[in-house]
Formats: sequence, structure tokens, C-alpha cells
Amino acid sequence: MDKKNEAIIRILSRKAGLSSRTLSKMLKMPISTVHRRIKKLEREGIIQGYKAIINFEKTLWPIGTLLMVNLAEVIPGKGHIPKKDILQSLSRFNEIEEIIEVQAAGFDLIIKARFESLKEQSNFVEELRCIEGIEEISSAIIIEEKLLPVPQIFG
Repeated sequence: MDKKNEAIIRILSRKAGLSSRTLSKMLKMPISTVHRRIKKLEREGIIQGYKAIINFEKTLWPIGTLLMVNLAEVIPGKGHIPKKDILQSLSRFNEIEEIIEVQAAGFDLIIKARFESLKEQSNFVEELRCIEGIEEISSAIIIEEKLLPVPQIFG
């Protein structure tokens, strides 16, 4: 990974929809070089996809929540529930936008989810508490999400 590829990745991580032409102007690199580098980063699995930036306040799911989930080490009478089984159970929920595995003092997963209302969010948390292997859930309502500006890499 060189500095030029790093610059491309940093910019695309914040503004996925930029064209190769715009990137080439920003990075002061030939458009063919930028295009070739992006294709190589995609082939190598470094760039795995592109994501639209959504203003959720204008959708049917304006309530964003972060759920900190603590997994049980052992369930009495059942033993250990593998994390992959819990993740499989979570994958059926359309409300979940993202699951992040973490190493933290009080929790193992952070789930980012979207809801129409706070009541719907509350019902969802109660439903998650019924999944075997989930011990405890703490939640935080997202007040505002800000996108950082595209970094000035070269120039």
C-alpha cells in the first residue's frame, strides 16, 4: 500500500460516489492511473463496495441507535453459544444496519440500527434480549451524524 492508494481509499471512504476524473483532479494524478488503481484495490478486496450517504431524517427510519451487546460466556444447562450462531440470529433483522465486533470492558458487539419510532426501538431491544447468548444490552440514541470533509491529501 503506497501513499497514492492510501489517498484514494481515504477520499472514497468519505465520498464513495466521486468519479475517477474528480479524484484525478484532487490527487493531481492522471485519470487512467486513478482508474487502474481503483480497479486493483477492488480486485484485491481492499475496496469491497460503495455506500450511499443517507439523510435518515428524511426517511421512514429517522431514529438511529447504537446497541452495546454483552454476550454470555456460558448459559446454564446449555453451555457456550458460539458468536457465529448469535450473529446468524441477528442477521435476520432488517433494522440492523451494521454489526461491529469489539474488545471492550463491558460489551462484545456494537449494533447500529434504524427505527421509525422510539417505541419500535424499545420493542426491538426486548426482542434481542430473547436471543440465546445475549446477556445484556445498553443503548444510545444517535442525535446527529456528521460526515467529515474529504481530507486534503496532496496540495
